[in-house]
Amino acid sequence: MTMPRRRNVDLARKVLDYVRVRGCVLTADIANALGISEDRAYHALQALAARGELCIVRAGFNIWCIPGAAVDPFTAAVPCLAEVPKLLRELGEAARGGVVSIAPVQVAKELARRCRMPPSFSLLVMVNSYLSYLLAAVAERTKTRYIVPKGKLLDLTSKPPEVRPPCADQRRAAAASRSVVTVTFKLPRGVLGELDRLASQLGLRRSDVIRRAIEEYLEERLRARNAAPQDEADEEIPVIRGRI
Repeated sequence: MTMPRRRNVDLARKVLDYVRVRGCVLTADIANALGISEDRAYHALQALAARGELCIVRAGFNIWCIPGAAVDPFTAAVPCLAEVPKLLRELGEAARGGVVSIAPVQVAKELARRCRMPPSFSLLVMVNSYLSYLLAAVAERTKTRYIVPKGKLLDLTSKPPEVRPPCADQRRAAAASRSVVTVTFKLPRGVLGELDRLASQLGLRRSDVIRRAIEEYLEERLRARNAAPQDEADEEIPVIRGRI
């Protein structure tokens, strides 16, 4: 068995310490805080998740969290999202009818202005996911909007958003994952050799590299399917497990 390189162990410790302080982070947070590439940050986070030290909240993007931390994973990872409930309350108070129509595109634009962030598709994905998280119990979802009764929206935004600890049921999910199937396929010798060299450089197992490649492919397919903002779907990427 190949022992992990010392520098990878040191990096994992630094990453875990950083996430413990925040509760939840984005890959880019780790890269910026530790001065490393996003790819290397992803590998470190993925290795910690594989050991059960972290869990992944998938919301069109990855949020890495301490399992069961008493934090809202969205606002812990993206503090600016804490402005969203305030925006929703303002929309509710300004609405003249009995329902409020909430367009994620407009919320994202106003959030970018208030937080002095550049408007981007990534920000829209975050806002859309957070709106789904906040409004799941009270809103009717259409292709481009959330339709919420005014009274329910004002009641929801008059108190702090309910905190649902991220991945609190990770242990139960992990137990269920033990019944996964094993995937077997063949690779040409040249490809296998390159794969093993890459795995060695990254300090990962061959199966971890293959799993990540499959996950990234699935994520890319979902991003392509949701390329148009109005067609955003609240869909999760399956985690590939098992021996390869």
